[in-house]
Amino acid sequence: MNEVVILSHLLDKYERSKHLFQSSEAGRGVMLKVGPGKKDFPEYDYENASIRDTWNTAAIHLEQEGLIQNEWVKGRPVLSCIRLKLNRVMDCYQLIGRTHPKELAMQVASLIREQLADASTCWIVAWRNQVCSDAQSEYSVPVYCKDGLSPLEDLLKAMACYDAMQGDSTTMRAFSSKCYHDTKYFERNVRDLFLRIAQKYDVGLSQLSAQESLGTREQLAYLGIYARPELYELAGDIVVHTENGSIHFCAATPYGLALPSTAVNHITSIDLTQIQRIVFIENKTNYDEYLLSELTQGTLAVYHGGFLSPQKKKLFQKLGEAVHTKCDVFFWADIDLGGFQMFAQLQRLIPSVKPLRMSGSDVEKYHANGLTRSAPYLDHLKSALAHQEYPLFTEAIEEILKYAVTIEQEAFLST
Repeated sequence: MNEVVILSHLLDKYERSKHLFQSSEAGRGVMLKVGPGKKDFPEYDYENASIRDTWNTAAIHLEQEGLIQNEWVKGRPVLSCIRLKLNRVMDCYQLIGRTHPKELAMQVASLIREQLADASTCWIVAWRNQVCSDAQSEYSVPVYCKDGLSPLEDLLKAMACYDAMQGDSTTMRAFSSKCYHDTKYFERNVRDLFLRIAQKYDVGLSQLSAQESLGTREQLAYLGIYARPELYELAGDIVVHTENGSIHFCAATPYGLALPSTAVNHITSIDLTQIQRIVFIENKTNYDEYLLSELTQGTLAVYHGGFLSPQKKKLFQKLGEAVHTKCDVFFWADIDLGGFQMFAQLQRLIPSVKPLRMSGSDVEKYHANGLTRSAPYLDHLKSALAHQEYPLFTEAIEEILKYAVTIEQEAFLST
């Protein structure tokens, strides 16, 4: 046991040294400085004879095996330095059952390339290439690989299954069953690591997470994996045609109906013949209030909900495809950076959309009840204004910068 500790300390230092990449024994070599004031070998209590002699015995045994070289304090049975014999490094690894970093790195890279050779999902490809590059050039592997390859093997199963989905959506339990033949395995053992990697390498998720405080469910939903099917609420005189029949929303006026995300792929068309105005509303409270006090004949209200999961995006695309020339489309959200970004996302799906109640005059009207913003936040808006990132919100941004506040949708409920 003591021999294992000594060799482990030496190999830790070896892996942090230039000798990991060089076969030469030139230079200072790899050593543990032992004795008073030295921290390389904290277990070595030279003042306690019993403890010291136990470690001395282990060190002498390793030296007799030709694995290390010991140096002693002159005239005392106290170690001063333990040097690793670099020409016996591989024997040291074998003796303590530890894998050499180069060997581990090649195992990791080979496994990843084998399992994800044909991957096409951008963030998975980016992760694969980065990890394999690090393994090749630096013998570096992710921390979850250092105590065995089982976590990596589990992760690769999830990545391969996700890549095979090709943008489709599924529930987390169904995804787990497909990957592991266990409906709860992904959630219990793989989900958190899977999301950490996706957050780092999926540009869209990374940007969204920086802008908003997304929980685990929201992050998974962004990737198309749902804890349970999402519900998409709409209210107005529309007809949704599916493979199995038609849904007439007018029967539920003014309260509307909710479509589950699992139904979106089965929608064949949406009839907006009776609609002259569509209003997307970010906030749920404002949506509910709008249905009760503002919804009129010829208007379709859609609960936006903040961010676009893959299935929600598909539904909004289908709505956009159904918009006719006599139908105006509006988006109403918080008057802040997040609201501007959501508008831009929706505009990519429905180019004719226009902002509603998000003008400079609205900021002027409600600024007394606004949310005070920090200097870095305002600097971000200044940069966006200078680069004309949100041209339809120029006046709103100028008013926000004037008062140093943003306006939440709920402010409109007080009038």
